[in-house]
Amino acid sequence: MSERVGAAEREMLDRARARMVARNVEHYRLLEDVAELDRRGVAELTGDRWVDRLVAELGRYDRAEATRLVGESRDLVPQWALSGEPLAARYPGTADALATGAISSAHVAVIRRTMARIEKLEHLEPAVVAEAESRLAEDARELGPRGLEKAAARLLAHLDPDGAAPEPAGDGPDEVRVLRRRDGTLDLRGSIRDTTAAALIDEGFDVMSAPAGPDDHRGLAARQADTLIELFAGATGAGGLITDTRREGGSEVDTEVGACAAEDAAQGALIPGPRRPEPTETSAPASAGRAWLTITIDHGWLRQATGHGTLDGEALADVHTVRRWACDAEIIPMVLGTRSEPLDIGRRSRAVTDAIRRALNVRDGGCAFPGCPRRPRRCHAHHLDHWGDGGETCLENLCLLCLYHHQLVHHGQWTVAMVEGRPWFTPPSWVDPDRRPRPGGRHPVQLEPR
Repeated sequence: MSERVGAAEREMLDRARARMVARNVEHYRLLEDVAELDRRGVAELTGDRWVDRLVAELGRYDRAEATRLVGESRDLVPQWALSGEPLAARYPGTADALATGAISSAHVAVIRRTMARIEKLEHLEPAVVAEAESRLAEDARELGPRGLEKAAARLLAHLDPDGAAPEPAGDGPDEVRVLRRRDGTLDLRGSIRDTTAAALIDEGFDVMSAPAGPDDHRGLAARQADTLIELFAGATGAGGLITDTRREGGSEVDTEVGACAAEDAAQGALIPGPRRPEPTETSAPASAGRAWLTITIDHGWLRQATGHGTLDGEALADVHTVRRWACDAEIIPMVLGTRSEPLDIGRRSRAVTDAIRRALNVRDGGCAFPGCPRRPRRCHAHHLDHWGDGGETCLENLCLLCLYHHQLVHHGQWTVAMVEGRPWFTPPSWVDPDRRPRPGGRHPVQLEPR
């Protein structure tokens, strides 16, 4: 691809980037003007009385847009005290990033929403709140607005684990209604409120509803309907759940659940292992594409029965739900390397083991490319140093990439390096003339709750 980007194309890319930066800078200049109108009380002189009404009239904005501009000006532009002393901007990191054109108004909206929630946490010291704003502003320089939203959600969950965790499952019952019509068709309506159960179902549909090939022109809804039919067809076949239940007279007692709980109590384990039986010498290996579900939870939270677990799709589950599902289903507790599953298999194979894949899912949280929202299921394991060139199949030499960014890395002169266990992406010069590395993967949260 780099050979096709000549001098003329580079000039166009530089010009477009410069205009984008200039637009962000100009937005900050507008906020400075709005702040000056606000400070001098110009709305009173014009008869508008309220500055947001004046701004709406000047720019022919909707009232909501004008109110947003006034709010941004009060948060990002330095103000003046009644004594005449200048005051720093309320969100100085965000103000600097916008004033230099590094972020857009969409980033500002995410930061302001997040900070409004953080500032309501009474147990946080002012220094922690200020550090949170600075962290969000730095993340905004590297991420798109959607990627910043995910980083902000993780920050909120870390600073307020009790508030971030959902209520334990069961307070609102799951419901599915099967309505049989006179013509023999069915109408299905339902709601699954248990976040862990929802993630399990979503993962299964995600796997089984993928297009069957390039000639599969069914829409998503049609593929999901066919998936449901296939699931019931399998359940009514030989060895299926419905067939086995009928054979036992309509009742089924899962003795493994009790056994798992008893074993957990006896060993004092915080999270028991999954119910999948241990492989034997004669057993076939599990399918690499099988829909496993991983729950990650802080060890201290689990011991104190507080906080929450994070599912593959980054939904949150309360600690009691984590424990129940870990015992009652094929859920993988994120304690890697147990049951002798190696995380590093070196040069013996190019294939990625289930253990390494689960570790990648947790570490990268999906496509590791900065700001990409693709979930782990939609990603490939990319060798930073190609296996054919001697690169090893291990965590330090792998990261998750969606199809688009996998192709971009291979053909677009982006380079990837692992720094302290996290992938960093260096763009080509036509994206960033300084070629500054950008952190990828799931943003770690370093702030400590006070």
